[in-house]
Amino acid sequence: MTMTGPSIGHRRVTLAGEVRTELERMIVEGELPAGAKMNELALSNAMGVSRGTVREAIRSLADSGLIDLIANRGAYVHEMTLAEVRNLYDLRGAVFAMACAASARRVSEGTEPALPKRLERNLTQMQAAATKADTSRYYALNIEFHDLLLQGAGNLKAKTIYDNLVKEMHMYRRKGLSVPTNMERSLEEHHAITTAVIGGDVEGARAAAHQHIVAGLARYMTLADQDTEHPG
Repeated sequence: MTMTGPSIGHRRVTLAGEVRTELERMIVEGELPAGAKMNELALSNAMGVSRGTVREAIRSLADSGLIDLIANRGAYVHEMTLAEVRNLYDLRGAVFAMACAASARRVSEGTEPALPKRLERNLTQMQAAATKADTSRYYALNIEFHDLLLQGAGNLKAKTIYDNLVKEMHMYRRKGLSVPTNMERSLEEHHAITTAVIGGDVEGARAAAHQHIVAGLARYMTLADQDTEHPG
């Protein structure tokens, strides 16, 4: 059966969207590191799609903050300045603190009866990962912990904003949790947030969440400074 024009167009748009999602994943997980050039030919060969589809997907990422389109040079994975990193942490801290405060309020009101057990289960699993110094597992659970609280806040707009922010921040958050002592400190902060949320302590949850993000930035900055002093 001959495929009609609109169907072909729809298929092309869908495929470009799938390629965009995969490129996003590769950037977020560090497979395409900051500063790397987006090689259309290599990417199209690796994904088994046309170079034009890859180009379309790359262009659609231009507004995500993940890549830079440079005239006559091509597309590159965005490499943030320290000022940009700080700004993102500030924004994320404001949204996360609000979400934790809202989660605490909703727990106290009985709107989120399942959240306390989910947070406690996550903490137990996170402790096991930290004990084994399993940074990959800990990082995945760390993302889940934050997602639970954003979902518990019952504010879809806030979660959308938060999710968009953290896409740009994964490489920096992962770096901050790349050593065991930092995992332990992060876990202590998670315990403080959880205690406040389960107890319905709105302002306590807000303060603990804000402190967690501030400490996360400090952990990243310490490691960034060490890399500057001892490159390579």
